[in-house]
Amino acid sequence: MIVKTQHNIKQLIKKYRAKDNTPIVFDFKKASKDLWDNKCDKDNRYINYIHYYPGRIYPYIPLYVLSLNDFSHLNGYLLDPFAGSGTILLESIINPVFKRNAIGVEINPLARLISKVKLTPIDLATVPQLMKKLHILYLRKADTSNYIPTFKNINLWFFNKAIKKLAKLKYAIEKLNVSVDYKDFFWVCFSSIIRKVSKADPYIPPPVLLKPEKYKNNPNKYQKLKNHLNRAEDPEVWNLFETGVNKNLAKLGYLNNFEELRTGKIKAEIIWYDARCIKRGQLSERGRIDINQTKKLPLNSFDIIFTSPPYLTAQKYIRTSKLELLWLGYSEKDINSLDKTSIGTERIPSKARITELSINSIDSLVNRTFSKSKGRGLMVYNYFENMVKVFKEMYCLLRKGGYAIFVVGCNKVLGEKVDTYRLLTDEAISVGFKEILIFKDKIRTRSMMTKRNGTGGIIKNEYIIMLKKE
Repeated sequence: MIVKTQHNIKQLIKKYRAKDNTPIVFDFKKASKDLWDNKCDKDNRYINYIHYYPGRIYPYIPLYVLSLNDFSHLNGYLLDPFAGSGTILLESIINPVFKRNAIGVEINPLARLISKVKLTPIDLATVPQLMKKLHILYLRKADTSNYIPTFKNINLWFFNKAIKKLAKLKYAIEKLNVSVDYKDFFWVCFSSIIRKVSKADPYIPPPVLLKPEKYKNNPNKYQKLKNHLNRAEDPEVWNLFETGVNKNLAKLGYLNNFEELRTGKIKAEIIWYDARCIKRGQLSERGRIDINQTKKLPLNSFDIIFTSPPYLTAQKYIRTSKLELLWLGYSEKDINSLDKTSIGTERIPSKARITELSINSIDSLVNRTFSKSKGRGLMVYNYFENMVKVFKEMYCLLRKGGYAIFVVGCNKVLGEKVDTYRLLTDEAISVGFKEILIFKDKIRTRSMMTKRNGTGGIIKNEYIIMLKKE
């Protein structure tokens, strides 16, 4: 039985146009309530939380939009070009009304790893036996010094005993003779405890050295953080890992409720790393992409594109994952390269130049910003220049009659409020998309750094842009 939503696209478009294209205030969680009727238990959305990841999209947004009856005829593949930790991909394959195969693109290897595990059913009954084997390997007397990552100031971030125990656990997972799907599950659980046994401040997403005295005005938090540092000196690494495994097993059990996923009839996968030029590669262990045998994607391949692009100068995605990536085997050089090539990066070469994008709203913002700060102006220009490339790629890959949905937050640049949603909509129109509808929903979770250096401002709302290729 199809669960009908309260609204349809025609009704919402009429309301949007009647208000001169002012974003419609909308509560996606409330609107999704009727979809929970024995088909979509809201508690089971905790599968999205097998590992912390910043700026995670609110799952009720894709849950509701992908359930709209207006989209029922769009039963082909969905594409998420900024897949993050896989929330939209997951919602596509477990949707209670219309399940769709999905493909994702993501530059951050940690996010690719989390997505892969979140989207891949495994035999849960096998894991306890594998844990016994892992524990034996963990307790084995072996030289694990080669399993300690080489990076500057490792002792700044971890006490010596934590380093040795993490190396033992990494050794055990690498030596375990099991398929990649199970290994990746254990790698996610391993990665999820890295920050817990480090000296990093647990309240700040990008790694910042913990200084409990900063919190003396809050006695409870101050004592909690002092205890955190004390535990980090000689952490219970195995116990934390085992607890993480058990919690994630409980969350991942939800996937096995879907016969379509178990049999492979419906699936989602990560295939590439760059949204500006999408190809099909092969995802391998620990979120690596094998680019040796790549294929171009056919034009007009997708019915729906649904994504949440990087925020404009508001989130340090790669830096936030740095400690985890180092322990997963990525070098500092790898991480720096990822950071430099990410859309929205702050690392812009000083020799970079600005040219007009021929989009008045954006060119005007770039010029105003550049006049105040050359560095910040280059960052803003770089962001929108790259997003033009993304929109062009998306337009080529979307079928005629297909929809593109983007979830965007707005923030400040040098104290100026920037309506990023409007600027990105202007870009999309410039490459051929038609503006259909824009929603506005209050942000209810704070899994990301929403305020930075006093200039980024608090990101209070998300805007959901609905576009169409005609």
